[in-house]
Amino acid sequence: MKNLLLAFCSAALLTSCAGVHVSHTDIATGATHPRSIYIRPFDVTYTEFRGRHHSDGEKPIRRSLAPAEFADDLKQELEKIAPAMVLNDDEAPRSGWLVEGDLAVVHAGTPIGRALPGNVFGIGSSQVIIHVRITDLNIHRVTTTDAKDKDGEDTHRTEETSQGQVVYEFDVKGGSAATGKFGSITAPGLGYAVPFDFRNAAERIYEAITPDPHGYGIRTSPTIR
Repeated sequence: MKNLLLAFCSAALLTSCAGVHVSHTDIATGATHPRSIYIRPFDVTYTEFRGRHHSDGEKPIRRSLAPAEFADDLKQELEKIAPAMVLNDDEAPRSGWLVEGDLAVVHAGTPIGRALPGNVFGIGSSQVIIHVRITDLNIHRVTTTDAKDKDGEDTHRTEETSQGQVVYEFDVKGGSAATGKFGSITAPGLGYAVPFDFRNAAERIYEAITPDPHGYGIRTSPTIR
């Protein structure tokens, strides 16, 4: 009985922590050290945008702002790796890493559900599911011969096109879990959950593609003790 109670408490503790994890990976090449990072605001064309924090009339506004909000969070996290910027619609990078994807699910949850006393089952919890694709771009130069000039010499034209290889492609998933009405620095409590979930997702993306993101391998002494 004692062991069963301990197992239940441990499970409740783990499930109560808000956060986001990598739920599925399609491509992982081990690429590191980009010179620059460009973020294209993620697509929301087919996003399931749910939750009861805002009125139905305001949801279209929150939906339209979601790509810019998440892109700003990603920029702040990924610029820990290399200089990062958010692209405008008419901008196309020619080198560095291009980060793009789509927001599959953005669910703000229900504050009323999170307010229930003793809520260890995550009633009213929020959820995000985000698909991420990172492409390592490079400039490909092609020289073609057009025609002869007036002196009979061949004329050449060089075109540059940006090509690339997908180096990471994966999904992240998570939310407020069973953090309840009081929340934490990673959970909203009774507030609006989406900014917390976006920040948690951006941080997890940074951690997923960074070797030793927390510097656990750094030593202050050359001697092993």
